[in-house]
Amino acid sequence: MSLYQPIKRLVKHSAVYGLGHVLSRSVGFLLLPLYTNIFSTDGFGVAGLAMTWLTILTLLYSYGLDAGFMRFYILASQERERRAIFTTATLALSCTSLIFSLLLGLLAPHLVTLFFGAGARGTGIDLVLLIRLLAGILFCDTAAFIPLLLLRAEEKSWLYVLIKVGSALVLLAANLYCILAAGMGVEGIFIANLVSSALTLAAALGVLLHSGAGRLSRDWLKQLLRFGLPFLPTGLAIALLDSADRLMLERLDSVAAAGLYNAGAKVGMIMGLLVAAFRFAWQPYFLATSRENEAKKIFSRILTWMLAACLALFLLMSLFVDELLRLRIDGYTFFGSAFWESSRVVPLIMLASLFYALYLIFEAALYLEKKSGLIALVTLAGVAVNLAVNFWLIPLYGPLGSAWARAIAYAGMALGLYGFAQRYYPIPYEWLRILRLVLCSAAVFGLAMLPALRSSTVLRAFLLASWPLLLWGSGFFRSSAGEKSGFLSQKLRKLVADRRAG
Repeated sequence: MSLYQPIKRLVKHSAVYGLGHVLSRSVGFLLLPLYTNIFSTDGFGVAGLAMTWLTILTLLYSYGLDAGFMRFYILASQERERRAIFTTATLALSCTSLIFSLLLGLLAPHLVTLFFGAGARGTGIDLVLLIRLLAGILFCDTAAFIPLLLLRAEEKSWLYVLIKVGSALVLLAANLYCILAAGMGVEGIFIANLVSSALTLAAALGVLLHSGAGRLSRDWLKQLLRFGLPFLPTGLAIALLDSADRLMLERLDSVAAAGLYNAGAKVGMIMGLLVAAFRFAWQPYFLATSRENEAKKIFSRILTWMLAACLALFLLMSLFVDELLRLRIDGYTFFGSAFWESSRVVPLIMLASLFYALYLIFEAALYLEKKSGLIALVTLAGVAVNLAVNFWLIPLYGPLGSAWARAIAYAGMALGLYGFAQRYYPIPYEWLRILRLVLCSAAVFGLAMLPALRSSTVLRAFLLASWPLLLWGSGFFRSSAGEKSGFLSQKLRKLVADRRAG
């Protein structure tokens, strides 16, 4: 069987998830002009802080059961076992999320000083209401979690995407109503999110009813927790890597700096869309593919082409981010002028997402070998690096320092996981091809950043167009070491042969 057949299956589902993820997350990008033209940097900073807590608490609400569910459900040999796993995980998360949300709502007045610094508390935004809205969103999202994971586990990617896109469209409409029609301010962002999450839960209940119930199993709950709980610190670490920088910026700099960083990070997370599409398809894919004889060769090829896709997007966005933020639409720019400075963090945020893609690929080996503790160890080390670099660089460089901290931490995590993965599940990656890819990309980016070229959109476009030609000339597009050499190496061999003949 050709290596490309199983890869095509991954590409197919990644494309479906990617389409849905891009469509749903595009709503967030469509709302950025609204937010940055209506809210101040302080107001958008408070919204970013609240979203940060939403990200962190989502991981606490799920406490690793999602990781356990995916592994045991996909590898279960009998339908009866799958039903029991599904029912047990769904009921466990639904009950605990209800308890957590009730506590969060009741304690909201006492949590304001924990969630928000003095700068945020002086903006006049109803922070108690924000925390209670977060409690409602968290309950709806967590209760819908396992039914939506079931769709991914069974590779029902189109239905999953349909629910997600529908939720995103509701989110867009609710934002427009709450902010423009009702004039609710920052609070309207989270009211709109609650409406969207509630409708997603309603759709998930439909999946639940259609799937049928199994028995509640204490034994399966123990296994799910035993496997999944080690992923809780890992998930929290990832959440902190993507979110703690905003909290630290508010405390070490200002809420306005957090707002600028939040805006730039959202643009940089365009790379996150690509990585998320891959991540949604990757876990069930590598679990199934690991049974095949040529699994390691397949995983090796996937790393090469995933890196190529990420670098293509990195160059496209990094070379033209200023034009994007200043794009004028009906008298307004895509970003309000107060947020233009946020473009400086975009390339580094994208690099961090690229390193996260490598992390996900290397993580598969330890996941297959049941070494989840090592994944947690490496990720927690990444958090420590991130916090330390933030403390060091924020006072010196503000938002740019936070962007550097994120990129450095993710790079270190990818390198650490690679070291452990090669020890327990060695894979012969295509390092020569990867070197060619990285060097060609670095050359294009470095030239584009030169002052003489940076001021010209046409010259930067020419550089971007030259990138695939450089790859072709370097021999990157040969598919393996045993196949045809690249253009340059062929020319070199011909030159040597001609000289010998002469």
